[in-house]
Amino acid sequence: MRRAFAALLLALSVLTALTLALPRGAAEAAAPACTGVSLTDIADRACGLALTPGAHVVRWTHPSTPVAEAFAGERLAFIGPPPRRGAQPLEFVSVWQREGNAWRGWSGQRVLGAEPLPALQQGATYYVVSEANLAWSIGPLGRPSLFAEARIVSLYGRPGVPQMGALGVYPSAAGASKAAAELAARYAPFSGGRRVVPALHVIVDAAQIDPGADGTHLGRLPLETIAPYVEATRAAGQLLFLDLQVGLSDPRVDMRRLAPLLAEPHVHLALDPEFATAGKADPPGEAIGSLTAAQVNAVQRALADLVRGKAVPPKVLVVHQFRYDMLPDVEAIERVEGVYLVIDMDGYGTIQQKLEGYLAFARAPYATYAGFKLFYDHDTPVLTPEQVMRMAYPPDYVIYQ
Repeated sequence: MRRAFAALLLALSVLTALTLALPRGAAEAAAPACTGVSLTDIADRACGLALTPGAHVVRWTHPSTPVAEAFAGERLAFIGPPPRRGAQPLEFVSVWQREGNAWRGWSGQRVLGAEPLPALQQGATYYVVSEANLAWSIGPLGRPSLFAEARIVSLYGRPGVPQMGALGVYPSAAGASKAAAELAARYAPFSGGRRVVPALHVIVDAAQIDPGADGTHLGRLPLETIAPYVEATRAAGQLLFLDLQVGLSDPRVDMRRLAPLLAEPHVHLALDPEFATAGKADPPGEAIGSLTAAQVNAVQRALADLVRGKAVPPKVLVVHQFRYDMLPDVEAIERVEGVYLVIDMDGYGTIQQKLEGYLAFARAPYATYAGFKLFYDHDTPVLTPEQVMRMAYPPDYVIYQ
């Protein structure tokens, strides 16, 4: 890895002189005709770039944008057939910025031996290195991403059930909201200028051994029980995540009853494959479950439809993961316009185990944004906010259970 990194830096230093002659208006404000679809936008230099193998100089003139979002969905595609069957465009692109004698880098596929580059800043110049013939849409991205300037820190659990997470310790939604604000404030000194937004993460459909009247093995919170958490977070300027443990049900069906709550601009959704055990011999809690890409994609499309239909900001979808078989066909997970997909590393253990899991899942190519869960009762030890923020790639979403 170190040799490959050194070779890449050498290539950049050589290519710099060759590419500075490229037009500097490559990412200037584009005409309204920009579609966000790379293979369409490359017909207009103001909307897209054709990336041939090598380094390309780009000056970013849009608002600050997470690099992952600038390359999300159809904004990056192969020109012609892929180099090999099953290859993804993100495997062949990296973005670099030089600061004095140091380099910062981003790759959607691998961890680079450099300081991380989380976002493209307005007015800054970057080197986009391609290893294949790619089309990249650089047109307007619409409203700024929630993650462009902010990081989320949440308190997780089930109201009234302390054993399921720290949120359940607090007897009221207002009390949990206050605790989340205090928790988020601990991250502000280490967040590198990004705002820290407090949130509550509420398990609304909890897996249980009892199959229940409908056979789904789910205990569902009534909407009137969830409502105080919607109101408390709205009043405090916080976010609310509604967590589905799925059981033997269908997450697309389960989110329908939550549609009135999800229509609120600050309310988002989470899925927990661990307890999705339809088709398995054992009920949730006695076997590790899984969700298919088709199920995740169906939920993403439903959220995107809600965003368009209700004219609300894009929704965050959090998917928990701590084993590969919890998401068995990740290569088919889509990037859907209007949805920010977060893969949350949901495992507990030693610091080494958690960091390995974080790189394997939250930093995987299919994870647009990275989530990291901390367990008060199971981590040995619990990482401090400063330690979390000193990770090579700090998470976009931190959850405390």
